[in-house]
Amino acid sequence: MARPGARILLLGGDADHNVGDRAILAALLNCIMTHDASAEISIIGDPRVSHAAHGIVQVIPPGPRGMPALLRAACGADRILIAGGGLFQDDDSRAKMPYWAARIALLKACNTRIVGHSIGAGPLRHAECRVAARIACAALARISVRDRFARDALAACTSRPIDVVPDPAFMLEPAPRDAAAALLRRHDLSPDRPLLVTTIRRWFHERGGFVPNGVKAGIGIEPKRDVTRFEAMLGAVAEALKVIAGRLDANILLLPGYNVAHEADDFACESLMWRLPGATVRLARIADPRLYKAVLGHASLVVAARMHPLILAAGMGVPFVGLSYNRKFDGVFELLGLPSRSLPLDQCPEIWESSTLVAAAEAALEDRIDLRHRAESIAGSVRLRTIEAAFGNVEGRVLEAVDA
Repeated sequence: MARPGARILLLGGDADHNVGDRAILAALLNCIMTHDASAEISIIGDPRVSHAAHGIVQVIPPGPRGMPALLRAACGADRILIAGGGLFQDDDSRAKMPYWAARIALLKACNTRIVGHSIGAGPLRHAECRVAARIACAALARISVRDRFARDALAACTSRPIDVVPDPAFMLEPAPRDAAAALLRRHDLSPDRPLLVTTIRRWFHERGGFVPNGVKAGIGIEPKRDVTRFEAMLGAVAEALKVIAGRLDANILLLPGYNVAHEADDFACESLMWRLPGATVRLARIADPRLYKAVLGHASLVVAARMHPLILAAGMGVPFVGLSYNRKFDGVFELLGLPSRSLPLDQCPEIWESSTLVAAAEAALEDRIDLRHRAESIAGSVRLRTIEAAFGNVEGRVLEAVDA
């Protein structure tokens, strides 16, 4: 008797804590379950964190504790998807790429039906990380990355074809608009008044060391950061937000996206809030990516130092400016056919300052491009490619069935 649905092992970024990685996971789950309502999906995650979603049958603990369950899931899977998130890179740790190469090689020994789907790749600045990327690529039956810059980063590591499949978060459906309006009211913000949404972050200013920053934070070691540059960036962003909010007569909502010790977006947003006296500023911690996207739909403008708020804003038709820390921000602008309005964090204050950010915001507000339509078109393409990755033949033959 045939099994009721496909068994899929899905591995990606930190969906326990990062709202962007949660958006990827939620979008992939919805796409897979819409195609096969009986699919059984296993993911890696902290069982103490809520991952309640239709289709998830197993949450495997990360690390050695979950290894037996991971190997069992891999052996029994119809497909293993290494999907979404900044996985193939070495900007925060030289151990990350060797870790993923070893994990993929181990899973390949259990199951050859393993596919890399819309992977975030680059930077790969260290020689040993490029070697590890070559090993990982060789173990994957098929490889796609999320933008041209990721493909360029991996091209030096493999001679195999690398497709571009935009970030799965483009497919994410927002929560109802009323749910977002209710959240705004709980934070004493009128849903009918113009809203300026900002997410800010700390970042790392040099090549990653061997020990991952998350591990350093767990044992009480602060990752190296350029505090002076961070303070200068906060000052420039605060001054720009005052000007933009004044011109729009807008409230300001700070939406941190990654609230763990080594990332601490909430700390960065709180630091920014103290630099905005006199303005109506609120901070909301939203774990649900669908609600996060719906709240962005109330904004007049989004200024974000995380990539996924830009993707989610585009899906709601909201203009945005990026504060970038690598080329993936430019990848989002390119996919949407926009001129890049991405200001590198590492170039403040030498290359850009508050007036530069104000000018970029004004250009975004004046642009009449239909972002929602463009994002929906991308989402449709990603949806088909995700179904192909999850259910198609790994050698690339035509699918037996794809919902139009």
